[in-house]
Amino acid sequence: MSSSVLTSVARNSIRSFGAYYSTQADQKASSTDGARVILPGSTAVSADPLGGSSPTYIYSPKALPPRQDPLLHFFVNLLMRDGKKASAERYIADMLAEMAKLTNADPLPLVYEAVELAKPLLRMQSRKQGGKSLQVPIPLNSRQSTRRALKWIIQASDRRSDRSISRRLAVEVLAILEGNSSVLSRRDEQHKIGTNNRANASVRI
Repeated sequence: MSSSVLTSVARNSIRSFGAYYSTQADQKASSTDGARVILPGSTAVSADPLGGSSPTYIYSPKALPPRQDPLLHFFVNLLMRDGKKASAERYIADMLAEMAKLTNADPLPLVYEAVELAKPLLRMQSRKQGGKSLQVPIPLNSRQSTRRALKWIIQASDRRSDRSISRRLAVEVLAILEGNSSVLSRRDEQHKIGTNNRANASVRI
């Protein structure tokens, strides 16, 4: 599979599909034929209520696919600089294409797995009490830990020597899956500091 095809596939995974479902009524159809409903990637099916079998739809108004993958959308917003969202989307799309080329597999589950591995459970905050500074561990909710993991991935990729942002991100995500990324060391260090200061967990911030 060529890189241009992989890039096109990856871009389609983070951009809107254009239209998730489209219905086209056959203007020339008679009343006995019923409406013709055409969905992306499918053939037209009869929607005549008097027909023999009920129509089968790929999507329904209550079960539509997401406009964008929420994790990739989050990734794009964190990667964006100076309001250039289109550039950030292109970097993420190229990252997915690069991962697909390196692993010969669907890259999106790999991104989810890497983020789950990199997510910290807590953060540390300093608090002065009694003339000394205390390190207080504060638990993170799901969105906060995901944001911190994505920021760490971006920061770790910036330290790589490759000139391509997309390739740096792809290599960093795969490094997390292989267990040799600095992001994992940073997460473990954060957890270690939190464990050592667990006695301060009751201190109010």
